[in-house]
Amino acid sequence: MDRQKSLAYFILLLLQITACNTDNSQIPLKFKAYERNPVLSPGEPGTWDELMLLAPQVYRHDSLFYLFYTASNNIGKAGVGLATSKDGFYFEKYDGNPILAPDGKGYDAYLVADAILLQKDTGWVMYFGAGELARYGPGQSISRATSSCIMGPWIKDEKPLLTTGSMGEWDAGFIFPGSIVELNDGSYRMYYTGGGDFQGEVITHSGLASSDDGITWKKYNNPATGQHPFFESDPVLPAGNNKEWDSHMTWMAFVYNTPKGFNMYYTGTTYIKGLDKSSIGFASSGDGIHWTKYLDNPVYRVEDDPLLANIRKDAVIEGSWLVFRDTVCYMYYDYGVIVGKIGVAMARVK
Repeated sequence: MDRQKSLAYFILLLLQITACNTDNSQIPLKFKAYERNPVLSPGEPGTWDELMLLAPQVYRHDSLFYLFYTASNNIGKAGVGLATSKDGFYFEKYDGNPILAPDGKGYDAYLVADAILLQKDTGWVMYFGAGELARYGPGQSISRATSSCIMGPWIKDEKPLLTTGSMGEWDAGFIFPGSIVELNDGSYRMYYTGGGDFQGEVITHSGLASSDDGITWKKYNNPATGQHPFFESDPVLPAGNNKEWDSHMTWMAFVYNTPKGFNMYYTGTTYIKGLDKSSIGFASSGDGIHWTKYLDNPVYRVEDDPLLANIRKDAVIEGSWLVFRDTVCYMYYDYGVIVGKIGVAMARVK
């Protein structure tokens, strides 16, 4: 099937999807996987992104889709890459990749990942997760880089903006950004992922930090919880109980505000027979702090993407990122470290 016929067929499938309002904070959108997934794959052997691609963050700017992704090679160092597209499906990687990479020293000596962008009058701001130590999993801090152009070059801050909690706290092991919301008063909210030892069957939660200027951040702390692991701060979307689909992890939260409050698409994970099982869930909130999980979660899972039909045992769906364009919402996501590729699904909106 050629490209034009493929896109036409996919549009017909979208017309069959029940339309949902983006401003309805209680009802999730109905997504349909793009039939020609993946939209981005690892590079050739020997390239900087040969091993896997994760955590897509996508922005519409100057009529292009800019897809920022986390990738690594077989040596293990992770950096941030960029790919662009005119239609949101066919992406070309930037020749100057990686656009942000470890420095070999300091707080980002080994890892930079999970780029979250904001456009300001003075240019662009990128928030990213950073790691100083050579180990598997996310790093211990969140920092910032700035640029006059969305494609860089990027100048990193000398120090991190937010770090893991103290020993015994729920986010003592690792921390990385999920999304940032700018409020009407000009302040910011950062939804981040935190947890303990990433190499074990760790309980991971979604937290919140607030800032007036985008530089000085303060974690949300419920004064009613005065003991570890919630003495210093509290998650706003904790993992579920042992019987729920998100019993081990709520993470990689994408949050956006609506006239009725805030909506969140997040990754929920549980362990079944030693394997991760991750899907996408939905939650809503009136204040962005107290969240209600959708009763029929998860709303998008491995079975919803035909690409994974023959590899479901090792595959996951995680890291959703939404882009609204006219009457269509694009949801980008990755397939976990085993598959290491990036896909997209779409939903019609009013």
